[in-house]
Amino acid sequence: MRDSETETKANEDVKKDFGFNLLMPVALLLVLLVVPFSINTFMHYVAKSNQFNPLIMKIPIDHEGITIPETVKQYEGFEVSLNLDTQHLADLLNRIVSMAAEGTSIQGIAGEVSPNMRAEVVGEGFVVDNPGPQEQLYNYNNATSWTWYVMPESSGDHTLSIRLHLMTHGNGQQELKVVDLAQASFSVKASPLEWLKRHMIWIILIAAIPAAFVVYKRRYAHRGDD
Repeated sequence: MRDSETETKANEDVKKDFGFNLLMPVALLLVLLVVPFSINTFMHYVAKSNQFNPLIMKIPIDHEGITIPETVKQYEGFEVSLNLDTQHLADLLNRIVSMAAEGTSIQGIAGEVSPNMRAEVVGEGFVVDNPGPQEQLYNYNNATSWTWYVMPESSGDHTLSIRLHLMTHGNGQQELKVVDLAQASFSVKASPLEWLKRHMIWIILIAAIPAAFVVYKRRYAHRGDD
């Protein structure tokens, strides 16, 4: 009789351990899935309440040569284009440098600026299809054109900068100078559905952990009964 009671108690203990061990992976799954998704959704509502900040020029030229959207959405790419008369800009910078007092130059520019420039787009949270400084592409009226395809990977407030790589000449030396041309701030809208699509493989793998654990415990329980 005692053997029967002992066996019954042992089976109950195994069931309790089995239930507890099953609960832990399920709880882990909820944490790994619900928490990031909740944060992503929260950022979506935060981003909706913010307004797009106008394009800020870091060099005193007209911003009409820059084409950039006012609103962007997570995982949805957009185009950024820059049309610039580099000769006009070089002349303007050279005039400013020649008239500026010592230590008051724009972004540390010194010497004579060459019209041969390169441009790039940078921004944390963005993926640029052609990163790094790009060479000039001339179009009509001696204007130079650059185009980038940019995709925001995360929601929330992010800043995108357009930079110029300038060559300067002075005192018999040539120097490369990187300066900020413009800066745009975005409130990137979240895309929960796209987030789920992109993380589906991880969701499936994590969801498979409790199932595999259940199968393992059942086999272990059957072996114990034998």
